[in-house]
Amino acid sequence: MLALAVVVLAGCARTGDGAVEHPAGVDEAEVYAAVLRRYLGTPSENSFPDRAFPAVYVLDQAHADAADPAGPSPSVTPITADTQRAVVAALDGTAKVVFVATREAVVETRDGCAQVMDGGILVTLGPPRGDEDRVTVAVNGFVACLGATWLTYVVRHDPGTGWRVTGTTGTMAVA
Repeated sequence: MLALAVVVLAGCARTGDGAVEHPAGVDEAEVYAAVLRRYLGTPSENSFPDRAFPAVYVLDQAHADAADPAGPSPSVTPITADTQRAVVAALDGTAKVVFVATREAVVETRDGCAQVMDGGILVTLGPPRGDEDRVTVAVNGFVACLGATWLTYVVRHDPGTGWRVTGTTGTMAVA
């Protein structure tokens, strides 16, 4: 776990006050929409084959260590209301996405197991890290007490087609 945490945290660019810096020239909404489209549409990466989530809840702040199962750290960056609206619009027809302020708003305990309400998934995103051509975005998806994944996507920008996920990097954890 320690090695995973070191790998995940090594890529963070931080300001003197601990805030994560965002790369210039990166449209966060496009990047996040590409990441969510890939994650939700790839069962081998979200660990739920044959399942379309009726509700997709996304935390309204990016966690630098979203791909670290040992997280969370106090380093969070708000996802702006404009970015949230753009992501929801970009995914309209693909998934019903709702941004939420806290995990507790959508996770309930039934029969001793924490679960996302309405048969949904709670996604925590990391801030894009990289440059205007290539970024990485950490992702955690939580469904229930024994249903979660952590991974980091590589997202590349093509001037003709925009941002798209080209693969993963680092370790992937499944619970």
